[in-house]
Amino acid sequence: MRRALVLSLGIVGGLWTSDAARASGPLPARAEGIASPGRVAASEDTVEALSLNPANLGYLPAPELRWTGVGCHDAPGRVGCGHAFGLATPLLFGLGTGLRVDFVQPPYTVGFPFSGYDYTWITWGLGLKISDSLAFGVSLQRSYSRNHYTNALFGMTAAITYRPNTHFAFAVIAHDFNGPSTQLLPPNRLPVLDQSYVLSTALRPTGRRGLELGLDLRYLQGSEQWIPRASLGIDIPGVGRARGDVEIAHLPNEERRGVVGTAGLEIAFGNVSVGGGLLFGSGLGNSKSLGEYGTASISAYSLPGVPHGDRAVFIRMESTPGPRAHMALLRKLWTLADTREIAAVTLVLRAEPASSFAHAEELSDAIRVLRSRGKKVLCSWEDAGQKALYVCANADRTVINPAGGLRYAGLKNQYMYFAGLLSKLGIKADVIRISEHKAAPEMVTNEQASETSRADHEDLLRELEAVFVKNLAVGRKMSEARVRAETLKGPFVAAEARQAGFVDGYAFDDELERVTREVVGRPVSYQKYEEETKAPDTFGPRSKVGLLLIEGDMVDGRSQHIPLIDMHLCGSYTIAESAKQLREDPSVKSVVVRIESPGGSSMGADVMWREIALLARDKPVIVSMGSTAASGGYYVASPGRTIYALPLTITGSIGIFYGKADASELLKKIGVNIETYKTTPQADEESFFRPFTPEERVALKIKIEQFYDVFLDRVSTGRHMTKAQVDAVAQGRVWTGQEAFDRHLVDKLGGLREALAEARAAGGLPYDAPTLEVPAVETSLFEKALNLVGFSQAASPLTIEGLPVQVRDVARALAPVVIMKGDVPMARLEWTQFGGD
Repeated sequence: MRRALVLSLGIVGGLWTSDAARASGPLPARAEGIASPGRVAASEDTVEALSLNPANLGYLPAPELRWTGVGCHDAPGRVGCGHAFGLATPLLFGLGTGLRVDFVQPPYTVGFPFSGYDYTWITWGLGLKISDSLAFGVSLQRSYSRNHYTNALFGMTAAITYRPNTHFAFAVIAHDFNGPSTQLLPPNRLPVLDQSYVLSTALRPTGRRGLELGLDLRYLQGSEQWIPRASLGIDIPGVGRARGDVEIAHLPNEERRGVVGTAGLEIAFGNVSVGGGLLFGSGLGNSKSLGEYGTASISAYSLPGVPHGDRAVFIRMESTPGPRAHMALLRKLWTLADTREIAAVTLVLRAEPASSFAHAEELSDAIRVLRSRGKKVLCSWEDAGQKALYVCANADRTVINPAGGLRYAGLKNQYMYFAGLLSKLGIKADVIRISEHKAAPEMVTNEQASETSRADHEDLLRELEAVFVKNLAVGRKMSEARVRAETLKGPFVAAEARQAGFVDGYAFDDELERVTREVVGRPVSYQKYEEETKAPDTFGPRSKVGLLLIEGDMVDGRSQHIPLIDMHLCGSYTIAESAKQLREDPSVKSVVVRIESPGGSSMGADVMWREIALLARDKPVIVSMGSTAASGGYYVASPGRTIYALPLTITGSIGIFYGKADASELLKKIGVNIETYKTTPQADEESFFRPFTPEERVALKIKIEQFYDVFLDRVSTGRHMTKAQVDAVAQGRVWTGQEAFDRHLVDKLGGLREALAEARAAGGLPYDAPTLEVPAVETSLFEKALNLVGFSQAASPLTIEGLPVQVRDVARALAPVVIMKGDVPMARLEWTQFGGD
């Protein structure tokens, strides 16, 4: 008598039996369920993990429903045939769970009615993804059958998966470690179902799922047998995935050795896949064919396979994105540019698409990238402003609601001065600054701009206008002279905007699908853009690009958010800790520092500078300047290996000022007298109840120059310039990105896209290396409470719905004066509002 040849769970989860074994009765030697052929326990992170390796449920990307059926009608004595249905989904905190039902239907054998002994397994599993490299999972299963040998079996499985990198995965699985049924069946004296253990490894030579080699080694406790199994998976572009495996039982024994294999193909259509293949074997008597299998799935993630037909998508914007939302929008557009089946992108703009001209430039660049990849781009307006005009100049076509308009009649800069108001209140700002070009203090010391500041403002506006008109003319295929001539006629109603050459036609919302198809030139589907979850192309921890966002006014301490006016304060401790996190994370190979800050506390800027400088010693640091990277914002940029600025970025303003509010006149008006007792003349120098003395002003001027010298030292070291060279372009002067490039304050003109590309190259990373964005967004309890009572979070968190823009601008202009400490040197750009509305 020969012992039964036992097949592993990785093939079809049953065994062949010898004639003698069959004679003992129609009982399976191992009452296992049905598993999918061609899959590897270490790497399988679909619903099939329920039977192969429950730890991998933690890696499941999205919900999935799958059917697998195994037919073995040509294999008498075969068990583990039938149908399995599994449903699994990820949960919160790295958890994933699923439920599976296996209907096991051993085929008919002459003389023994197997159909009377069908049995069912119900399996529940839970996996926990501890990290990208480590996961743990358990599963519980119970059987139901009319046969008492295969009824009410209860099995427990535990597994652990380790994925050290994108090339290797390892797993250890203890199936049924509780020994559900160790009763021995004659004549082979094998248990119905006892412990089995699997050691599994997967190799991806390229680090991608396109080619995968697997090896599973299974040990069956009852038969004391080791069963090796090798598998191969290959993605076929435009089709799906081919799978195959080979398993050998009784490898050392030539007489009893058996080889069983599978070969199949799974075709993927986005979120749906179907497939099947053959089961075959040798060394098992005269039989060479075991049967066939089929599988089908529906999931909330897409698999690489048959491409979609050409389609157009639209993105509707009803609010202006803040810095983080702007970066997310850029990523969407870059993704669409890389998606082969996208034929067109329609931007339905119902608000300004950018909060600054610099952000508008980055969106313009994204549109040019889309068009360079063969995509058509359509813009739709109702009531547009100058930033929408700037962005959409690069589109294939721009249409406007026939009743709409274009609020563009040139550019303007607005500055606010509060000295008159403060004087009426009896408050005087007492300020010392490095030079007259450092105009920020004038907001509280002057009733209007000084002659030096006025000249600087006019120069800055001329530079902005020159870049704006040039790029608008190129995009709209107009001469610069015509752009300026038509601008004089604005603002425009829809017909006037078309006549001026700023739009191409008219369209209501319900006509955009038709217009999009006209632009494409052929029938395409038209749908709203939705983020698509894709099957993971890699496993294990991936090397990353760090993205450190410095956003808002710089303050000492922790970052904060001022609700209602939606103002961010960039805390020195928060940014320093985030930079340190990136420095100490071995998976982060390079860093982009994205700066959206006008500066603030010079001490806060120096604390941030120190950690960024330490980071730059260990890893490549690339700086991307957004809307504003001035004063303290430029300070923290100086350690960067390469500094990118957009032509319309506001930067420079290298300078320091120091001051306080003198409220002595206010106190006199309200009848308050302050008596001060001091041991030295300067003990109350920082008091709000008196002005600086002439001697104190001289001493403070010296201190300001010392702080300024530190600023020059930081910049000269980072920029490899002399202090004299930096000072020649510093003194508080504000520059556009184009001017800063001409003066060697920045290295290259470009936006976030170019900075990320250089960072990936500097870190030796692939083009699609993920980013780690820090600091994380935090929502206070107060903000959450305001959400509950109806405050808007459409564009950025917590602005009062309907609060007039002018009121919000005044509040934002005054906020830095209120929140900044009066006893610290300041490195901040003056508050300004760029616009043309």
